[in-house]
Amino acid sequence: MLVHEGHASAGRFFTPANAGSYDSVARLATFGRDSAWKREIVKAIGGRSSVLELAYGTGVMSSMLAGAGKSVTGIDLTFEYLRASRRKLQADIAQGTAETLPYKSGSFDAVASSYLAKYVDVQNVVDECWQVLRPGGVVVFHDFIYPKGIMRGLWNAHFATLRIAGRLAAPWRAVFEQLDGVIKNSDWVSQTTSALRNRGFRNVDCKYYTAGTAAIVSAEKP
Repeated sequence: MLVHEGHASAGRFFTPANAGSYDSVARLATFGRDSAWKREIVKAIGGRSSVLELAYGTGVMSSMLAGAGKSVTGIDLTFEYLRASRRKLQADIAQGTAETLPYKSGSFDAVASSYLAKYVDVQNVVDECWQVLRPGGVVVFHDFIYPKGIMRGLWNAHFATLRIAGRLAAPWRAVFEQLDGVIKNSDWVSQTTSALRNRGFRNVDCKYYTAGTAAIVSAEKP
């Protein structure tokens, strides 16, 4: 159920029409950095073996996790993306929202997400992660951020180009026209680090990547 604007944005952006082309678009639109960021997420998870991926999508990150010997479970809002993921990996997947996880307490050693934080009520998601994580487990959030300085001009120029491309790629038009606004209006890094500390997570850490256009926030459950 779409219960707030973040869910509504995700519903507009990730549709049956663009599920099949997501991998290529993510790679091209990020100049190949998507894979690099996801490798950093895998690194942050470390030696933990049982991983829940929120916003599972087409299984790009979970394929990396499985390749690193992890046991992967995934949940995503869009059924067609989950179906597309079957071409890469046969994992335990479910359709649903990260704000209401259908898993028992203490089910996982790690919970990770890429491109989710800007769409959700972060406090709700942090509470859910706490519930499903085992003691010593880690939670990792990755997403875009609106950069500062000279990168801001480059960022704006990039999205101007994407908006032009969206006129020719109808399945991606809403994403290319509206995503930068969602990112600019998001304060997910500050909200996430605060929510993690308030919930009782320790070793809360934030690292910035690619000239400040993306960040990874991680923390451990005592």
